[in-house]
Formats: sequence, structure tokens, C-alpha cells
Amino acid sequence: MRAVITLTTDFGLADPFAGVMKGVILNLAPKAQIIDITHQIEPQNIRQAALTLESAHSYFPKNTVHLVVVDPGVGSERRPIAVKTRTATFLGPDNGVLTSVMAPSSRVYELTKTKYFLESPSSTFHGRDVFAPAAAWVAVGTPLSRMGRKIDDPHILKFPQPAVHENTITGEIISIDRFGNLISNITSELLDPSQTEPLTLLIGRHRIRGLKAHYSQLKPGEVGCLINSWGRLEVFCREGNAKNKLKCRVGTSLTIKK
Repeated sequence: MRAVITLTTDFGLADPFAGVMKGVILNLAPKAQIIDITHQIEPQNIRQAALTLESAHSYFPKNTVHLVVVDPGVGSERRPIAVKTRTATFLGPDNGVLTSVMAPSSRVYELTKTKYFLESPSSTFHGRDVFAPAAAWVAVGTPLSRMGRKIDDPHILKFPQPAVHENTITGEIISIDRFGNLISNITSELLDPSQTEPLTLLIGRHRIRGLKAHYSQLKPGEVGCLINSWGRLEVFCREGNAKNKLKCRVGTSLTIKK
């Protein structure tokens, strides 16, 4: 089976950055299959990249190499790292972007052996000079133990957790997609499927009654909520933009009344 390497960056598509990374990878691993998860992470938005990786990585074949380059600290003393799990390998800067794949069974390595980088790495494009070649070497079977040293202190992001009480759950918006849908940190596991009365969701000055099963249960322009394909509570506006309509942003709080 061909090695699979995924790319998640904040490089966008207007500049050559993502394409150059692919060229570096293919020079070292010409049989690799490179898949773009996205290059449209908001610039320097480490948390958005971590959440994107969390949502996407489990849908790829075993032993996929996932490369995440959202790196506002490029050129500084922040470490390039790799995380080996039971199913995949993840590479990126040690700034919390790999938080969602850290587990007690994961092995974390600082990439220190410069023979696995391009010669004379620049201080502004480690995606090309450090991470792309390192990902290629992993894809062709190079053990991480040859590429660096094990560490036990990777940087971990602290994601906001919902507060669960007897009759309420309070959470917040942690992500907003390109459709303006508001994705919360409240997961389906926190909601009681045996509850007979429809829940009430309060967000800002707006009150939403009951969960919908899909978007088309509302009329165009109406606002509702549902459990999305990632298992999270989402607020949406049918054929509209919930972010704009409700004037919300990442960090806006919401409350479910049972």
C-alpha cells in the first residue's frame, strides 16, 4: 500500500508554500500519496488546527503520516516534534497543535537529527525545510528513534470544557465553519437521549427550542441546533449564516436547559 501523507496548514492557496512542501516530500518519497486536509486554517490559529486534526485523522488508513504546519513560532526555540500513536504518526511544531492526538500510550519525539531536514533550513519556512522532509522519511519507514529523542513534556493546549449541572449544561463556541455554523464544546454524550421534553438552548439573547435532525427541518433563515457529523452540538441558520445572524464568535457562551 502506498504511504499516505496528509497536510494541514494555514498557508492558503494563493502562495506556493503548500505546493513546495509537496515537491520536497515527493523528492524523498516519490510513491507517497499526499492528501490535503486543508490549507485554510486561519493564520496562526493553533486551536483551530488542533480541532481540525481531531475531526479528520481517524478517517485515514492505518500508518498515515499527518503533517500539521500552523507555526507562529517558526524560527524560534520551539521544538519540531513527532507523535507516534497506535494508528498513525503526526508531525508538527511543539505549540499544542498536536494536542488532540496525545494519549498515555503515545510516544513523543523531538526531531533533532538534521540529516533528515533539508540543508541549511531557513528561519521562516520550516514547513519546507524541516517538516516536509521529516514526514517523507517517516513515510518511507524511518524509525522516529533515529530522527530524534523521546520527550515527555510536549506542549498541551487547554481546551474549554463544558460545565454540567443537574438541570443545565454551559459550554461555548469553539469553532465556526465557512458556512457560519457555530460548533460548541458540548458533545452528544452529555445529552440525555431518554429525555422526553425538548431541550432549550440559550445563546446571547436567542432561545432555541429542541434539537433538529437535519438542516432542512427549518425554513430558510431560521436558526436551530443539531448534533453535527463530529458529534458536537452545532447552531445553524438554514441557508444563512448563524455567526452573522446571532452576532457570535469563538468563545461565545451557550447554555442548555434540560
